[in-house]
Amino acid sequence: MKQLSLKVRALSKSYDSTQALQNLNLDAYAGEVLAVLGKNGAGKTTFIHSVLGMQSYEADIMEILGVPMSEQSRSLDIRQQVGVMMQVGALNANLTVFEQLDLFCSYYPNGELAADLIEDFGLTKFAQQRFGKLSGGQRQQVLFAIAVAGKPELLFLDEPTVGMDVEARHALWEQIQQRRKSGCAIVLTTHYIEEAERLADRVAILREGEIVANGTLTEVIADHSSLEAAYLHHIKNVSAKEQAHA
Repeated sequence: MKQLSLKVRALSKSYDSTQALQNLNLDAYAGEVLAVLGKNGAGKTTFIHSVLGMQSYEADIMEILGVPMSEQSRSLDIRQQVGVMMQVGALNANLTVFEQLDLFCSYYPNGELAADLIEDFGLTKFAQQRFGKLSGGQRQQVLFAIAVAGKPELLFLDEPTVGMDVEARHALWEQIQQRRKSGCAIVLTTHYIEEAERLADRVAILREGEIVANGTLTEVIADHSSLEAAYLHHIKNVSAKEQAHA
């Protein structure tokens, strides 16, 4: 049986009268990709922020790498084993790509070397450019490299390929596959159904803070022709139920 890297039970989060997350139950396993799908505002980023302790939340169980987490409390040891690439990443615009990577690698006693990340991620052409001068897609590539600088055992990727061209997107997919093969557990949020279908071992479909489908890729697709068809089916079914109760 694969190691359980993330265990979440009955996770809820509200903002005043708005329920952002409702009783989420999710698992992520070592050497697998969990894709969390949903429209804007479905609660994907709120889920990641809660797991990382970046905001208050309620949960019956929150375990990272087998260690129970208290609300908004994460030890240095756990934080150094978790990599994060958020949808909006802000870095010092005046540092070069190499300087950014070298800085972040220095935070980890057993992390990657900046030169190795430059080579592995194909960043050589713009390694000496300042971060503020990069295109959106190039910034995403750098942010992904930073997310794995500490050789994480659990990696969160929030819409990682937004703004990337096709070539860069496929290159990043290859990097995700390599991290998975090394035993890293990866939690991926994405709008791209093709991306989830290509990478995911497990899929959770989130709508308005609730999980409406959850399981292996095969289980979620089940009687459907594709993940896209399954996604649309679950979203439409929920919409129909909401209308019936209106």
